[in-house]
Amino acid sequence: MSDCNVEVDLTNIVHYTNRVYIPYYRDRNRYLVMYGGAGSGKSVFAAQKILYRIIREMPQRPHRFLIVRKVAKTLRNSAYSLFKEIELDWDLSGLFDYNKTDMTITCENGNQILFAGLDDTEKLKSITGISSVWVEEATELSPQDFMQLDLRLRGKTQFYKQIMLTFNPVSALHWLKSRFFDFQKPNVSVLKTTFEDNRFIDEEYKTVLKELEEKDPMYFRIYALGDWGVLGNLILTNWVAERLPGEKRFYDQVVYGMDFGFNHASAFLSVGIKDGELYIFDEIYERGLTNTDLIQAVKAKASSGERIVADSAEPDRIEEFRRSGMLVVPAKKGPDSVKAGIDFLRRHRIHVDSSRCPNTIAEFQTWKYKEDKDGNVLEEPVPFKDDAMAALRYATESLRNDNTIRSGRIDW
Repeated sequence: MSDCNVEVDLTNIVHYTNRVYIPYYRDRNRYLVMYGGAGSGKSVFAAQKILYRIIREMPQRPHRFLIVRKVAKTLRNSAYSLFKEIELDWDLSGLFDYNKTDMTITCENGNQILFAGLDDTEKLKSITGISSVWVEEATELSPQDFMQLDLRLRGKTQFYKQIMLTFNPVSALHWLKSRFFDFQKPNVSVLKTTFEDNRFIDEEYKTVLKELEEKDPMYFRIYALGDWGVLGNLILTNWVAERLPGEKRFYDQVVYGMDFGFNHASAFLSVGIKDGELYIFDEIYERGLTNTDLIQAVKAKASSGERIVADSAEPDRIEEFRRSGMLVVPAKKGPDSVKAGIDFLRRHRIHVDSSRCPNTIAEFQTWKYKEDKDGNVLEEPVPFKDDAMAALRYATESLRNDNTIRSGRIDW
């Protein structure tokens, strides 16, 4: 194993690290719990710390850092892409080899970063000799998931072993709160941050977070201030997460909905209908996608002749889809269209694939009606983290126009 031949400029690293995180480069507790509001930079720092350790620590046996989320496919455009951005910021080009197929990053000194989802049990079983773990979006995990990861981090190593967890504290009833917050425990470091701690956040997103205070005080406390809370007034509770067939032939009919985004997520849902119930069996949910990227992703889910209902607010993007050969039509919006969509969804049992649709599940768990400062519930959803819910309303638009879901295939 060769030594790293690239000098690490510590000044450069500090320049690209938010000040609140700098002391935690040296934190060696087994558990480093970083939580708080959206846009606080906690995931960026977790990736920065791993790169820092990979470059600086050269054990006799190479480091193997494991990065996990509940679903493997969500890692490619979240944690995996972060490392490339940090490499460029730190001027370390050429130091790492990226294998997109195997989802690995290897430093020239032999140290490695491995990515796996808890849904990919065979890959997890094959990964041995783990030095440390980063759990991104830790609220997606069950207590049993975390226990299995904790048990894998064992054995003698030359350098310290650590599990980093990053998440937004959506519910005070979550097991993470009782595990790490309700009682003080040894060997645990806890850091809470908000968007105010992130000097690299864009002003547009900062404004979105600040405006939550007027839209819904509880959302503001959870998503902007990073406080634990309990979300009441959830819009949809008639759903269940479970493993679903991914083949279209299983369903009587399949419909598609798409909500455009860039800074917030673009969302595309595949929704099956069977025996009067809705089955959300696949999703695309990614930020930063150009229309070209999104077209390519959607073509992998729907054929050119299948009808997709999309957000009518962006006719230019719809036209680009149509020119690519996709049958995309604008959603019909009106003063009562959101309410009509919600009323329809409430009348039908909804099944969501627990493996392929983690972001849709996350939105179901937090999509709620607005409350004013006096706690009065308003007849209007909070317009935040609702991209999959918009796609779901668009997908079912034609069904609710018929006022029913019928067995058998629908002729468009």
